[in-house]
Amino acid sequence: MMMLTRPDGSRLLVNPNRIETVEQMPDTVITLADGKKLLVRETADVVSELFLAHHRAVHAMVEGQPDGATTWQDPTPGPPPGESRQSDVP
Repeated sequence: MMMLTRPDGSRLLVNPNRIETVEQMPDTVITLADGKKLLVRETADVVSELFLAHHRAVHAMVEGQPDGATTWQDPTPGPPPGESRQSDVP
């Protein structure tokens, strides 16, 4: 979820998966998949960054990288460097 700010200063959580468009005109208007429109204080650029950060975090969790790393590492311990696994030996 993304924490955003209404024009009156109150906070709201928005499900980024429901966002269809974000427009800066001059206020930021978010249109949701159901057609509902939200007016928020954050700029379109900030909403975009929050959206991308949310999706990066989700993909990192799916890939098993809670720190947001983009490469997958085998979680099973292997032999020390320079040694082979027993199954690797003919």
